[in-house]
Order: sequence, then C-alpha cells, then structure tokens
Amino acid sequence: MRDYIPKHYVKPLYLKVLHGNFLWIKDVDAFVETTRVALYEVTDEELIQMYNCYWRDTITASWLCGIGRFSQHLNKIETLLIPSKTCYAGQFHCFALARFDGAESVRVLRSYLDTYLPVGDRQYDQEWAIGALRWLDRRHGTDYAQVYLKNSDNWKLRYLDHEYGTLRPEEGILHFQKVMDFADKYFPEFTA
Repeated sequence: MRDYIPKHYVKPLYLKVLHGNFLWIKDVDAFVETTRVALYEVTDEELIQMYNCYWRDTITASWLCGIGRFSQHLNKIETLLIPSKTCYAGQFHCFALARFDGAESVRVLRSYLDTYLPVGDRQYDQEWAIGALRWLDRRHGTDYAQVYLKNSDNWKLRYLDHEYGTLRPEEGILHFQKVMDFADKYFPEFTA
C-alpha cells in the first residue's frame, strides 16, 4: 500500500508536468485522461501525503490541486513555495495558486517575489511566479506584476560581484500563459 501513491499518481504524471512538458508531448489525450482519472480518485489525505514527500510528489500534488482547484491546500502550498527548499516543485505551486484565482494567491505570489527578487544567486521559480502573478493581473485588471518587472536589476543573475546572466520574465509570462491555456482547453469542467 505504501507504493500506491508513487505508482498510481506520481510516476505517470510528474515528468510530463515538470516544466510544462505536456505542452510538447505527442500523446496529449493519454496524459489528460491520466490526469482526469487521478483528479476523481485522489483524496485529500493522499494529497497531504504527497505534499509531505519529495519534489516529484509535490509537483504532482500541485498539478492536481491546480487543475481541480483544490484550494483547501493553499496554506500547505505557501509553506512549500516560500522557503524554496526543493527543485522544480515551485513551478506548479505557482500554477496551483493562479488556478485558485483569489486574493490569497496574489498575496503568496507577491511574498515569494519579495523574498527572491533581486535574483542574485538564487535562481528558483521566479519566472513561474511572475507568470502566475501577471496572469492573475490580466484576469482582475490589477497591475501587481509591474512592480517586479519595471526594475531589470531584479532579474540579473549574480555570484558575488559578478553578473553572469539574466532571467527572462517576459518568456516566463508567455510560457505560463500557455500552461494556463492548456489547462482551460483540456479540463474545461474545472475552468472558472
């Protein structure tokens, strides 16, 4: 029974969810069906177990919570996103927050960006967070993302005093929009 969650939910989904890889897979219908079955089978207890495991489990949990709009897990997502202790999972924590589509989601995303901008040597999920915040801005006629976008120094990668690149928030915004469009297209029964 201990292996049920990884075998039934995580393994079939996480690699396709990671980075929004589902945008480029050939067998979209199989991925959508696997997600849909998981949405109707997964329990809150199983989602909590997934959130208390590794990044593969948490990315899958946030994918399912985001698609299904299981906003009762917002507080847990916040406790995982803000410290940024695991790789990649923050991508779909941002996705879930955007799908929850509320003031609390905006608060959490702004808190994340306030914590991790300027980027410096902390390249985490800032592009996903700005994408989520900008997506919420467009939905609600707000302009919270602009505060973070107007200063290009926020996005520069630095180690000690050496600048070695920059994140691309505009690309993050475009990519995030594609992810949200995918969710709306393939899971219309969960679209607000």
